[in-house]
Amino acid sequence: MFCMKDFFKGIIKWAIVGSFFVPLLVFPVQFIFPFIVPKILIFRSLSLIMFGAFVLLFLTNPATYAPRRSWLHMAVLFFLASYVVSTFIGVDWYRSFWDNHERMLGLFTIVHYIFYYLVLATVIRTDEEWKWLLRIFLFAGGIVLVIGFLQKYIDPQIMLNRGAKRVSSTLGNAIYFSAYGMFLFFIGLLQGVKEKQLSWKIYSGIVGIAGFFAIFWGGTRGTFIGVVAALGVLCLLYFFSLKGKPEFKTLRYACIGSILAGIALLGVMFAMRQTAFVKGLPVIGRLVQLDISSGSAGTRVMAWGVALEGWQVNPVFGWGPNNFYYAFNQFYRPEFLRHGWGETWFDNAHSVFMNTLATRGFIGILSYLGLFVAAFISLQQAYKRDALDMHMRNISMAFLVGHFVHNIFVFENPTSYLYFFFFLAMTASVTRQDVLSEGVPKDKRLPGAAVVGIFSFVLLFIFVTNVNPARANMRTLVAIRAFHSGLDAVAAYDYAKAVPSPHIDDIRNDVARTIRELVPQYVQAGRTEQLGSFLQLAYDELGENMRIHPKDIRIHLQRAGIAEVIGQLNQDVQFMLQSESMLEEALRLSPKRQQLQYQLANTKAQLGKMNEAVALLQTSIDNDPTIDEGWWRLAGLLQETGNHEAALETLALAEERGIVFKGQGLSVVERVLGNE
Repeated sequence: MFCMKDFFKGIIKWAIVGSFFVPLLVFPVQFIFPFIVPKILIFRSLSLIMFGAFVLLFLTNPATYAPRRSWLHMAVLFFLASYVVSTFIGVDWYRSFWDNHERMLGLFTIVHYIFYYLVLATVIRTDEEWKWLLRIFLFAGGIVLVIGFLQKYIDPQIMLNRGAKRVSSTLGNAIYFSAYGMFLFFIGLLQGVKEKQLSWKIYSGIVGIAGFFAIFWGGTRGTFIGVVAALGVLCLLYFFSLKGKPEFKTLRYACIGSILAGIALLGVMFAMRQTAFVKGLPVIGRLVQLDISSGSAGTRVMAWGVALEGWQVNPVFGWGPNNFYYAFNQFYRPEFLRHGWGETWFDNAHSVFMNTLATRGFIGILSYLGLFVAAFISLQQAYKRDALDMHMRNISMAFLVGHFVHNIFVFENPTSYLYFFFFLAMTASVTRQDVLSEGVPKDKRLPGAAVVGIFSFVLLFIFVTNVNPARANMRTLVAIRAFHSGLDAVAAYDYAKAVPSPHIDDIRNDVARTIRELVPQYVQAGRTEQLGSFLQLAYDELGENMRIHPKDIRIHLQRAGIAEVIGQLNQDVQFMLQSESMLEEALRLSPKRQQLQYQLANTKAQLGKMNEAVALLQTSIDNDPTIDEGWWRLAGLLQETGNHEAALETLALAEERGIVFKGQGLSVVERVLGNE
């Protein structure tokens, strides 16, 4: 006999299982940001299907399926409330709500993760259900690990890995892969301990061990520190859990011995960090060689400092989720350029905690920490009342510690949110106190119209918020290819824009960037008339984006650059003046950014405002005299204005400061000196 309740639960369970395979989704030919966009769109669709079925399940029996108050439910609600408030009072609510194609973790997506958590925690109740879900999760994760293994040892080009030594599998980032490996390690460990059948123990153990090795394949230092901290906590938990049990005396001492041995081993490796052997160790070699004053570690520490400065401006609710970029621009430090142009743009503080502090303020960081605290409290309380066994408590707490420490150094991503909210839901479910018996109270029979209506709404919502953005993204990629060929490019772009998408700003940016990059190609081919129409299109489209994101200096830079090219092609000084105006506004928003100073100085020089151009370059030098580009740009500009003596004096002063010129700067210096 057909049972409506079982039908709804079946839909939910199949959607949950489907979510485990989301990390495998990569469509490099079809999507811009193929490692992110399809994952988010499919996950959001699955979570909406789950939530729609859950609403119907709730209507069949409200008493049974109403979420019960718990520490974790309250913490998740607080987390969401904080996110909502920060979104709408931040500096750019649109970016906070939708984010961009590269991340796609705006409030809109976060709500779907909350749906996912709520349905899992409320509907999945028995140990048997969780056991099978964990088995399937390990299977799906195991496929990700196998692909990582193939990238590491068979073919480093697989799945767009491009020969990188640090593999990323289907996740697109080695950091994401290492963190996922840590989660699978602890889930595999948990299942390996709890499974009764030997075959399932072996299966769980294999995936868990592979997850541990994945930490090294991904080569992420923060994850390694996290797993070391987690294993240390795990040993301590078992040491105290086994207290008073003489038969486990040896095991207790082994736990303490493992901690001491681990500390000693790390100490020895640090002492021998200059040896070839230690340098060659995966992850560990990079860790013990870490210098927080240089490289990516140095710029990340500086980014944390910027986060603190930004937090002091908006201490309660922050700048808004995904708006760290604005704080970074305002408090940009010229020293970032010492590490290369690639280290001068940060849209994230590379630390969940520092990033949250800046973007969501004190309330936001409190709400995020609350997720961990609530999980710890729930696990401990359930353990004390004998509702939870020792292994579940200990291994779960160890994972929480590992994830917490890992997040000190990195940021959340679509996959980490997936397994973190899954884990929180499992914790909420297995620690709940008021599980009702099946069939009590009696189920209600829903009208067919209600079922059809709710599912129709869910499908329509999926089409509008997920299918349409997917179509627009794919069409944009087609349009970008059309601009490269020059055939029906505008028509292809209009075709992409015809699909409603909240990411229209990303679409405009991507196409405008493509047009700007193709300028030399079109000029060389003598297709300046066609180029002019494309540039005007890009200029107009970026103007629309400036209305959405008036403080985004990347748009200012891009539009100013395009205006300058149009001005040069058409000999139209008005476009040059508009370029100057946009760059001046950008410099007001990021007053110490050299890229703006250099570009604006170049524009002013073309407009004949030489004194202002010289002053800008001199300011860039004063802000950080160690950057060679400011010196050679100033010397070159002075030489162009006929002030040869001043150019020589500039180079002489640079030499006194120990400046070493290279690349383009070296050629400029040789040109200046060649005119002596």
